[in-house]
Amino acid sequence: MDRRQVIRHFLVVGAGMAFIPSCVYKEGKVSIQLKSIQVTPAQEQFLKELADAMIPPTDTPGAAELGSHLFALKMVDDCFVKEEQEAFVAGLKKLQSEKAEPVSLMATAEKNKQKEELAFLKSFRRLVIQGYTQSEYVMTNLLPYQLVPGKYYGCVDRNSTTSKS
Repeated sequence: MDRRQVIRHFLVVGAGMAFIPSCVYKEGKVSIQLKSIQVTPAQEQFLKELADAMIPPTDTPGAAELGSHLFALKMVDDCFVKEEQEAFVAGLKKLQSEKAEPVSLMATAEKNKQKEELAFLKSFRRLVIQGYTQSEYVMTNLLPYQLVPGKYYGCVDRNSTTSKS
C-alpha cells in the first residue's frame, strides 16, 4: 500500500464516521425540525392520533398517513406569530393532559366551550384539512388537475353539441 491509498482510506472512513450519526434514527426525537416551538415526541404522537381522528383512513389514506399533523406543526412554526404559537402549544398541552381518546377530547372541548382548547382545535383542524387536501396523494389520485378550458374534443361536430329547441 502506498501513502495515497492510506490517505484515501482514512478520508473514506472519516467521512463515513461523520455521516453515521445523521443516519441513525432515535426514538426520542421529533420527526421534523422546528425553529420556534418545542414539541415532544409524545405530543407529536398525540397530534398524529388527533389528525387520524379528524380524517380517518378508509379506502383512502387518513390524515396521519399523509403527514398532515407534521404539515400543521410546520405551518404553526413558520407562519404563526409568537402569541398564536404560544396559544397553540398551551392548548396542545392542556388537551393532551386530559388522557382520553382524541374523539372524546374534541367532543368534550366543543361541548364545554373551553377557550384554549377550542382555539387549538380550530387552528389544528384547519391546518390538518389544508395539509390533507393539498397533499400529493389527494392532488394526484383524488383530484386530478385539468387545465382551465377543459379537454378539447376535436372529433366532435360543433352542431351536435348545441341543444335543439
